[in-house]
Amino acid sequence: MRLTSVWTSVVQVFSFLTFSSPEDGNDLSSQRPQVPIALDDVHYHPPSSHHPIPPISNHAAEDVVPLYTGGKERSYMVNGHPVVGTPKSPQEGPGGGLYCHYPDMKDWEPCYSPENRTCWLKHKYDDKRIDIMTDYENEWEIPKGKVRKFYLEVSEQPISPDGTTMEHGKVFNRTYPGPWLEACWGDWIEVTVKNNLRWNGTSVHWHGFRQFETFHMDGVNGITECPIAPGDTFTYRFRAMQYGSAWYHSHYSLQYGDGLLGPITIYGPSTANFEADEAFRPLLLTDWNHRSVFEDWPLMLKSGVAPSMTNILINGVGQFGSGGKQKEKYTLYLDEGKKHLLILINTAVDTTFVFSIDNHTMEVIEMDFVPIVPYNTTNLKIGIGQRYHVLVHGLQNPYEAERYGNYWMRVIPARKCSKFPYGPDEQMGIFRYNTTYQTMGSAPDPMSEPPLYETNCADEPLDKLVPKIPWTVGNLVNIDPNVDPKKLPANESYIFNVGLTMSGGPNTSTPYIPDDQPYARWDMHIAPFRINFSDPTLLSLSSLPSLITKPHLDIVTLPTSNPDDDKWIWMVITAPDKVPTEGARIFFPAAHPIHLHGHDFAVLRQSSKNWYDDPEIGHIGEGKRWFTPDKLNCENERLDCDNPTRRDVVLLPASGYVVIAFKADNPGAWILHCHIAFHASSGLAMQIIENKDLIPAIMEKDKPVIEEKCRKWREWHGEPKNLWDWHEPKHFQDDSGV
Repeated sequence: MRLTSVWTSVVQVFSFLTFSSPEDGNDLSSQRPQVPIALDDVHYHPPSSHHPIPPISNHAAEDVVPLYTGGKERSYMVNGHPVVGTPKSPQEGPGGGLYCHYPDMKDWEPCYSPENRTCWLKHKYDDKRIDIMTDYENEWEIPKGKVRKFYLEVSEQPISPDGTTMEHGKVFNRTYPGPWLEACWGDWIEVTVKNNLRWNGTSVHWHGFRQFETFHMDGVNGITECPIAPGDTFTYRFRAMQYGSAWYHSHYSLQYGDGLLGPITIYGPSTANFEADEAFRPLLLTDWNHRSVFEDWPLMLKSGVAPSMTNILINGVGQFGSGGKQKEKYTLYLDEGKKHLLILINTAVDTTFVFSIDNHTMEVIEMDFVPIVPYNTTNLKIGIGQRYHVLVHGLQNPYEAERYGNYWMRVIPARKCSKFPYGPDEQMGIFRYNTTYQTMGSAPDPMSEPPLYETNCADEPLDKLVPKIPWTVGNLVNIDPNVDPKKLPANESYIFNVGLTMSGGPNTSTPYIPDDQPYARWDMHIAPFRINFSDPTLLSLSSLPSLITKPHLDIVTLPTSNPDDDKWIWMVITAPDKVPTEGARIFFPAAHPIHLHGHDFAVLRQSSKNWYDDPEIGHIGEGKRWFTPDKLNCENERLDCDNPTRRDVVLLPASGYVVIAFKADNPGAWILHCHIAFHASSGLAMQIIENKDLIPAIMEKDKPVIEEKCRKWREWHGEPKNLWDWHEPKHFQDDSGV
């Protein structure tokens, strides 16, 4: 895979976002957002689908609402329909929070305010509410928003987020991280992506979005689409049914590890109150190297050893060495005694983080896209791909614990979930109370000390992560209690073992590149995963019986069911250390952040104990002891079916296992994969085909667009001179592709 390119600029269909160029072309980091210019409102008629969305109508010009609040959070009515003002700290620019405009909801009025963050809209004439308890998975229950349009360009350029230049950065809109995309609960989102790379395609995944009946917009090349060819443009369209924060990133090979990512926030209610305009832009926490991931990848493949990371960044800001380009610490200002909304997103390649603020309490109110019952903590474990909304409790007397009112923001790599050759600086940012420092040339570093807490490789405890909207896990449809799981066809499996396989090599029929010898590649199902860029699964479902026979596609087909029924899919994912010993597979303990597209899943059990027997030490695995097929059901008290933790990324403990369940209510082709980028590229992924028979009708209208995109990709890819190693075209894809 060749080092790739990436250009960018953002147009919102209420606004045009402009981004200034750095003077030296390298330093792209900035803590100051650019102020968008408000344009006319645009209303969009979403395409009809299997279950059509209610139409969104056009409105007169006098209904135009400013894009942003202008720095004062307020909600109001305009021409009889509601406008909800959202919070944003003045530190994020004078524009203020986004206005959420609902022109098709004339019988409703706003109820969201600093005094009541749980309510969003209330009905004018009865007691109906759209609030924190509204079922956000029901398209008929959520608000009817409007369309937000954005424009992103993808290109390659040198970037120096920590003062040291990485020559092969890939960025959206010439910024790293990419622009912060903001929309409102119930809005339709359209993002047009232009690929300006020279040697590679690209695709953009909208992490955590359910993509209900827009599965073909999930942005996974080789599964939902062909890559966007260099010079080509593609528009993603999907609805913001959930609310909270996430990130968008390339799903083409390892591209996001070189910078091709950005934050996205969907405004909606919260489970706890906080003051007006006390909300910060998302903090993207990432590990970083001064080499491209495409330079690291072949070294990892040959050595079998994951590359070490060099540094840690917050929103593209870090420090390295003592040269003249040393960056200032990422800094935010708190108000005494107030609660501030802070959004934390782990966008790393290989690292789980533990986040804390010296002497401060954080009130956790949301994980991934799931609002939760609030709980307090002094530190937070955040796996790759996971997100948290927290309220930082401002101190009543911040100068008592630290004489200058300055406190370290710490981002610590979790033990055994990170790899650094030496300990990176954990003091990654600063919270200050004295705003006069904003106008000073320099300010004193904090003298605060951290509390003692565990930095082990783990998720937050499941008993703390209690969803506000309760779910009860229902009837499973994919497990027959009378059938030995080892006797099932591979495409009907429900137990998946993460390990390494010696795969490929000369004179083999496998598609893996390089093929000069067998290499150890990660997998979790039949074989190391590898997609075909030019032949995505969604366009090949008529040949599904043939696709199932190809081990490297790792396809699991789910039983057909009515999406309106309460039917559930259960899966067991294990990380054995040395058992089972089957064929050429290699097992050893390692933790993996497992991400499922298209669904929130319930975590029925998460354990560091071994699922399988270990005869050498006389250990009987928990799978045999407690979870034989007849005991994988909600009658088993060791499985939590009563409002369990639910999210879209869970940490699979080293040597342990997780049992997850999700509703069989979202037809599509979905990928399940490890979010350690090098593991996914190695092949630690599989794809799930859900309700195959319903897919053609849902994507019928957009299918010609997907096919045209593939035609352009095949035309570009079919010309050898477009490929980085045009003498050997087969070298073009040397990893899984995702």
